[in-house]
Amino acid sequence: MRTVCLIALIAVSQVAGQRQSAPLKPPFGPANQLVSPDGAYALFGGDAALCQLWLEDRRTHERKTVFRVTLQTLTLAWSPDSAAFIANDRAVSDLEYAYIYDVKTLVRLDLRSRILAADAEAARFVPGHNTAPHSYFHAIRWLDARHVEVQLHGHTDGTQVGTSVRPGDCFDLRYRVARDGTVEKLSRRLAALTAKGCPWME
Repeated sequence: MRTVCLIALIAVSQVAGQRQSAPLKPPFGPANQLVSPDGAYALFGGDAALCQLWLEDRRTHERKTVFRVTLQTLTLAWSPDSAAFIANDRAVSDLEYAYIYDVKTLVRLDLRSRILAADAEAARFVPGHNTAPHSYFHAIRWLDARHVEVQLHGHTDGTQVGTSVRPGDCFDLRYRVARDGTVEKLSRRLAALTAKGCPWME
């Protein structure tokens, strides 16, 4: 049985310091690339059967597989100096992972792991022994060539307490993460989950 991978790729770039999104439209492949600011490299998605993110050196035309895409949505952004890029992989509907890749080595920095190691509070907002929240780690944008802004957001589910249900929690935490893995917490916002969802999304 052939496995079909449905890919939605959204490219994120910076124009005059602002974040700008543009979709990589089908057909996926080298014809629809996200080119680095210096023009030396390009990222593109494989076709529906391959389900891979590729990096091409536009000078040598050498291509490398970045990682196998197992996702609903992948968002990408090049660093201003073209030395790295971020990739946000929403593997399933209730989880998203964020990475920084070094363009020369394709060594990746797992932003989820770095944040969990640096901020003990974040652990309650990721799937674990007693929790199963909708949890999204999303690298929003490059703040400069060395730092990205990362958002941990989502909500926990309600819990049964006797004959009543305690509502879940909405959470939105922001971090500044350096390419060397240093994490700085920027903000924290918590609220009760309502019938309409999270208050800041109503």
